[in-house]
Amino acid sequence: MQKKITLRLFLALSLALMQTNAFAQVPSQEAYVNLNSTGVNVPVPLTNITNGAKSIEYTLTRNGEVIETKTIALNGAGRTRSNQTLNVVVPPSTDPTVDELALNITKVNGQPTNTTEPYTTITRTTLTQTPKRKVVVEDFTGMWCPWCPRGMAVLSYLTRTHPNDFIGIAVHNSDALECDDYSGIRVSGYPTVRFDRRTDTNDYTGESTFRSEQNRGAEMDVKVFAAWDEWKRNISITTRTTFRVSKYNSHYALAYVLLADGLQSRSYYQKNGFAGNYQYRGYSQDLDFFVNSSNPVYNLKFDHTAIAALGITRGLQGSISTPIVADKVQVHQTSFKNISQYSLIQDKSKLSVCVLVINTQTGEIVNADKCEISDHTSTGIENAPTTGEVVEVARYNAAGCRISQPTRGLNIVKYSDGRTVKEIVK
Repeated sequence: MQKKITLRLFLALSLALMQTNAFAQVPSQEAYVNLNSTGVNVPVPLTNITNGAKSIEYTLTRNGEVIETKTIALNGAGRTRSNQTLNVVVPPSTDPTVDELALNITKVNGQPTNTTEPYTTITRTTLTQTPKRKVVVEDFTGMWCPWCPRGMAVLSYLTRTHPNDFIGIAVHNSDALECDDYSGIRVSGYPTVRFDRRTDTNDYTGESTFRSEQNRGAEMDVKVFAAWDEWKRNISITTRTTFRVSKYNSHYALAYVLLADGLQSRSYYQKNGFAGNYQYRGYSQDLDFFVNSSNPVYNLKFDHTAIAALGITRGLQGSISTPIVADKVQVHQTSFKNISQYSLIQDKSKLSVCVLVINTQTGEIVNADKCEISDHTSTGIENAPTTGEVVEVARYNAAGCRISQPTRGLNIVKYSDGRTVKEIVK
C-alpha cells in the first residue's frame, strides 16, 4: 500500500511540474537578417503551452554566450492549453556571415525552467542587403480533373494580387498541355498546389501560405533576361545571381521554365466540379468564375502553362559556382533551342521565361525571377527599360576591349547608376 501511495505522489508531482513548464522542442528555424537592420522577427511555435502561463523569458546564445535576453507577455490564448507563437527578434551579426543561435526558454511566469537543452536553434544568415524574394507556385493539374480549377483559381488570384512577387507555373499531366520535362517530379494527387516545393495548400486563394513563404526571405537576388534570335527560333537566357553573404560551399543551382499564356483550342476543355456548388462562392472572384461556369468549361484560356524546362528537378549542374562572394554577380547563360519543336505554342508574344534557384540539398525553391522575351537586337544586349531600373550600359573583357554580350571568363560591366562590377561568366 505504501508503495502505491508513493508512486501516486510521484506521478502527481511529475504531472504538476510538466504543467508548470511543458514545452516540447521544435525544429530548427531560419532567419535572414540585414546587416544594417535592428533585427528580423522569427515566429517560433510554442507547443503544449500550459494553463496559467502569462509570460516567458528567453535567451539567444551564440557559442554559449548570451547575446539577447527578453521577457514576452503572452496574450489570452497563452493562458489556456493551446499552441502559441513566440515572436523572437533576431539581431544581425557584426558582419555578413552564417552562424547558429540557440533559443532557450529560461523562465515561465518568472520561475526558472531549469532546462539544459535549447528549445530550438536558429540558423542566422546576416546579409549585406535584403534580397527581393519571389514565391513560386507549381500547380499540378489536368483538364480531366474536376477539382483542378482550385489550383487555377489560386494562380489567377496570386497573379492578380501580387504581380511583382509571385510566379505561377501550371504543370499539366495526361492531357493535351502535358510538359514532358516535368515528368521527373511526382505528386500524390491532383490538384497539388505546391509553394516553393516546400508546402502544399488546400486553400482557395493561397494568400496565407504565400505570405508565409515570402516572409522566409532569401540570401540572394536573382534577375533573368531572355531574348529571341533574329529568326525567333531560339531563346537566349542570361541570369545574374548576387548572393548577399559569402559562402565557401554552394548547394544551389538554377533551373529554367518556358511558360505560355492564353492557350486556347476547341479541343481544350476543363472538367469543373465547382460548377453550381455555391458553398464555394465568395473565396475569390477567380474561384467564383468556376462556380458560375458549366461543367466542363469550354473556350477557356490556359495561362502559366509549362511548355519546356531545363534542370527542373535539381537545377543545372555548375550554374552556381563556388566559392560564393557576397555582392559579386554570377552570370549564367543557357537557351531554349528550336522553339518550333513545341507545337503547343500559339503566340510567341505570350511566352515568358522564369528561373528558379533550387537548394540542391532540400529540393526547395529559394528564389526566382521571371521575364518576357525581348526582340533580337544587333548588340545582343537587351533593350534598356524606360523605368528607373538600373541597367547595363557597357561591358568589357579582361583585356579592356568592349564586347557586345557576356563572354566566358572575367567581364567588367558598367551600370546606369555609375557602378562598375566584375562578373565571372561561365
